[in-house]
Amino acid sequence: MKGLIAEVKVVTTLHDGISRQNVSRVPKDESSGYSHPVYLVGIGPGSLDNMTPKAVGTLRKAQVVIGHRACLDLVSKLITGKEIIHDEMSPIKRAEIAVNKALEGKDVAVVSNGDPGIFAIASTFFGYLKKEGIKVPVEVIPGVTVASAAGALLGSPLGHDFAAISLADLATPWDTIRSRLESAAESDFVIVLYNPRGKLGNRRLKKAVTTLTNYRQATTPVGIVTDANGDAEKVQITTLAEVPGCGIDTQSIVIIGNSETFVFNGRMVTPRSYKEGVGY
Repeated sequence: MKGLIAEVKVVTTLHDGISRQNVSRVPKDESSGYSHPVYLVGIGPGSLDNMTPKAVGTLRKAQVVIGHRACLDLVSKLITGKEIIHDEMSPIKRAEIAVNKALEGKDVAVVSNGDPGIFAIASTFFGYLKKEGIKVPVEVIPGVTVASAAGALLGSPLGHDFAAISLADLATPWDTIRSRLESAAESDFVIVLYNPRGKLGNRRLKKAVTTLTNYRQATTPVGIVTDANGDAEKVQITTLAEVPGCGIDTQSIVIIGNSETFVFNGRMVTPRSYKEGVGY
């Protein structure tokens, strides 16, 4: 250990909150950085063969693993014998516990489906650190996004510019979501809808479809993938007009084509043109 010093908070509670009354100075190794980081790990859409080698290796070396029970069940073979925290709790609480464990001297992995930086734990975690004034080393381990996995199953619906918008009930006011939908639709983006069915049902999805019909034809191709790469995987290609009746649940993602998107041989494709000899 060499002379670099890093300031961190001393944690005096585990599940009931962080104490910010005491500050200690912990040595930092110049070659390896902090010895006990928090890893925000994306495990992809739900199958081990779609996880990156780095995500697999990180989970194997972690001492503490935190996440939704259903999410951790997908990686149970990699985390046997570790300290596992899967109680129902808010993302903020997961961040708090992860920090506490890291400051106790343990390598911690917080697990998310898909990629941790896309509608997942990473932004919440960094926001928590900023708000509380806590400094701990954090590494984000990317994962295959749900949109990428769904796109592959559908064909190539994301072949050109697209916008990803979450319909989550509790995350963003509806007026803001509607404005974003209108802007994306007016600009002819392919639109990826995360969380099409929220805690309060599918009312936001119905509103979204109504909004988009002002900009897209009723026959616009739409792909719906449920539990991508999972045991209950279901792939549907339909039209914008038929979306509300397609049995969408909390594990679904919806991809709405643009004005050029077409269906060919059972595949949904958004073309991207190029000039001969020039490329894209």
